[in-house]
Amino acid sequence: MSKNIGHLCLLFAAATLLVSCLDTDYTDDVTLYDDIAITQFQITSAKITKHTTSSTGEDSTYVVDDQSVADYPFYIDQLKGEIYNVDSLPVGVDATKLLCGVYTKNNAMVYIENAARDSMKSLSSTDSTDFSKPRYLRAYASDARSYRLYKVTVNIHREVADEFRWTRMADNASLAAMGGMRLVGLGGRMVLFGLEGGSTVVYTTEASDGNTWTATGAAFGPDAYNNVAVKGDTLFVLDGGTLRRTTDGTAFEAVAAQGAPQRLVGASTTELYGIEASGAMVVSADGGRSWRNDATDAPGTLLPAQDMTSCTAPYGYVDSTDYVMLAGNRSIEAYPDDSTAVVWRKIVEYSNGSEQGKWVYMDQDSRNNYLLPRLAGLTVIAYGDSELAFGGAGIGGCKEQPFSRIYESRDGGITWKANSSYAYPDAFDASATAFAAATDADGHIWIVCAGTGQVWRGRLNSMGWQQ
Repeated sequence: MSKNIGHLCLLFAAATLLVSCLDTDYTDDVTLYDDIAITQFQITSAKITKHTTSSTGEDSTYVVDDQSVADYPFYIDQLKGEIYNVDSLPVGVDATKLLCGVYTKNNAMVYIENAARDSMKSLSSTDSTDFSKPRYLRAYASDARSYRLYKVTVNIHREVADEFRWTRMADNASLAAMGGMRLVGLGGRMVLFGLEGGSTVVYTTEASDGNTWTATGAAFGPDAYNNVAVKGDTLFVLDGGTLRRTTDGTAFEAVAAQGAPQRLVGASTTELYGIEASGAMVVSADGGRSWRNDATDAPGTLLPAQDMTSCTAPYGYVDSTDYVMLAGNRSIEAYPDDSTAVVWRKIVEYSNGSEQGKWVYMDQDSRNNYLLPRLAGLTVIAYGDSELAFGGAGIGGCKEQPFSRIYESRDGGITWKANSSYAYPDAFDASATAFAAATDADGHIWIVCAGTGQVWRGRLNSMGWQQ
């Protein structure tokens, strides 16, 4: 009995000490924050509808849970109280069933308002949430008296990025009657130079139209359409020995040029390029008023003599730098067996103190199985991060069928491969006697065909997203 009494005494003493501890005032060690914020938001999982084609060619769809959406960052504007993703989630994401994660400052409690914004509940990371429309989150402070409101917008692509769509504009009889032609984009217009009745004539259309082409009344010599270049907001055309310029494609004025070249072949941000009668490259840094020899690293016999085409794009690795590509075919008379085109490039720096660049020949290594084919009417354009090449039938040693493939180069002109994302439209006139291709400021590719007067305008979906 005495032993039990001893145990009771010990239990009583422990209880007394515990009560003493609980009575201690610890309020000075507890901090209630009213400084709160959402510091990170992400979509952690989504249901995505995928498309597939069976062995019989039938289309079908299936749904997968995709966690790769967690790699898409969300930007938080703390001043405006807005949360959104700049890079949209992939096409096919079901916005009504998204899992999300949220991180806060000072352990704020996050609630989500319902669609009607008349009630709210705790935001769960394991229950799907409907973000098909903007939703509002409240981040409550630990004192439960103050909160910050955030508007969450989840952007989802509605188009497949690498899908190319062509639109056929109205056929044009005036364009159908042209011989050779050259098309360029100038501001918000497309300007077409074409051979008609022994003269080069000029037509324009608004880039937003394409169905109506207007004759400007300008007329130049028969080879002027082959000598066109755009430098910034100015278009240059070499008409015989006279260099002319325009900013609207309709009114042309002569440039007081000294020693203009025989051919005008391209332009960069700061320079115009030409080829002299001797076959040497020349350059003008003052808008065509004066010309000097331009350095090359290979003999002039490797420069193109026909189907000359060039394009210019910003050089992605260095600021204030252009990547200029010149392509074309050597003379069919002098080199009848060539099966590939020739490609040159020049890197042009135009920041203060930059060194002069030179033209570099893209060596046609026999180990390279993807050289640019020797195509009639060869035309190259810069498009996105690539260059694209268009052309008719193969000439000389090239047996390519006319307008069979559009070639893409992703390495600055070294290799050229057909890309399934780019193809001529199904109803394209493959028997066109001449054609011209160019891009506009909105990322569209234009093709105009002589013979039928077809006009096509198309764009890779992702190029529209960049506007």
